[in-house]
Amino acid sequence: MQHLKKLFLNLISLPFLSRIWGQITRLEHPGILVQAAIKLFASHYEIDMSRYEGVLESYNSLCRFFTRRLDFSKVSIPGNDSEFLSPCDGTVSVCELTESDTATQVKGRTYTISGLIRKELNFGDGYRLITIYLSPSNYHRFHVPVESEARAYLHTGWRLFPVNRLAVNSIDELFVRNERVVVKFQHRDFEYFYTAVGASFVGSIKMNFAEELAAESWQSVDCSYRQNEELGMFEMGSTIVLVVPESAVGKVLVSAGEKVSVGQPLFVLKEKHDDQAG
Repeated sequence: MQHLKKLFLNLISLPFLSRIWGQITRLEHPGILVQAAIKLFASHYEIDMSRYEGVLESYNSLCRFFTRRLDFSKVSIPGNDSEFLSPCDGTVSVCELTESDTATQVKGRTYTISGLIRKELNFGDGYRLITIYLSPSNYHRFHVPVESEARAYLHTGWRLFPVNRLAVNSIDELFVRNERVVVKFQHRDFEYFYTAVGASFVGSIKMNFAEELAAESWQSVDCSYRQNEELGMFEMGSTIVLVVPESAVGKVLVSAGEKVSVGQPLFVLKEKHDDQAG
């Protein structure tokens, strides 16, 4: 049975299937079928439209519905420059201090941070790693957790495994193998890494700083972001992995298994800290 599960996961991880799905979600006609699909999806995942712009009938494709915006006249995202905030809605699957090039994917399964971000780090004082899973029911846009400068990004990986519980328990180094965008941010005196990991049937990962993402090598970028400013979006649910030097981390305010909302504090920032990233 385990072999059949892995075979299934490997088959659906082939990118062309997700690209086809992405094209299907962009279809606007026939409108009656598109509306029926949107209503079925919203009903199945019990999506509360009171948080979002418009009503179900306002969306003319599944893609537009998946990437719906919050209605900021009804929902306010709190901000506090002494705290590092959740960049998205979702569930914290991992919150750990690591003092080596090893991160937990799920209990009993690990991957390398250097493999994830394609960069070597100095683990002398350790890093705080926080992984947040966005389910299909969640808000699919993601934001910047603290006022920061985006200095560089990397677009890499070509598989698109699911990132649900079945997949993370079955596939070795899933986050290292999947398509992803890694952004290197500078906040005052420390660097941190922000990784948006793609998944099966995510049409694509969109980043606000680039219309087209270059692939397979670090690219320079120079963009300033306010805390909670939108950074990008998934065209379906997926995963965000944050890697922050532990020297910047004060009291941790969340734990694995906890549901979080965009703008919710993840940890308190220390007033002074040493730069650990390279």
